[in-house]
Amino acid sequence: MTTYLNADLHCHSVVSDGTLAPEDLAARARANGVELWALTDHDEIGGQSRAAAAARSQGMAYLTGTEISVSFANTTVHIVGLGFDADNPQLAQGLATTRGGRGGRAREMAAQLAQAGIHGAYEGALKFVGNPELVSRTHFARFLVETRVCR
Repeated sequence: MTTYLNADLHCHSVVSDGTLAPEDLAARARANGVELWALTDHDEIGGQSRAAAAARSQGMAYLTGTEISVSFANTTVHIVGLGFDADNPQLAQGLATTRGGRGGRAREMAAQLAQAGIHGAYEGALKFVGNPELVSRTHFARFLVETRVCR
């Protein structure tokens, strides 16, 4: 007889571009029958200890995770990494370096939106950011919906 494991190995918290805290994500995962869970915030491992503790408190197995954004052949590629040492200082520094380019990209998005007549987008996006180093398209999208520019 084949048995299956209900696993969720790709989700984001407010530590990157998600809308829920790691603890709330763990509770939601468990409520949906997840047995093995990983928090895979974009270019960030700052929520790992909270996520691991929350998974344990919910009775789930936990696997460390992150989603790393890299450029390859002029294309952005997202790589999900699992099962690493979340306390590794070299990994933390490498991800911090990767996050470093996001601020400029966010300001460029805001400038392009301003050229299209949508002003205050950067400040508006910041209202939805849990981690100021990770302003993303998701945060701009939430601003556009809030201001009724988009549905």
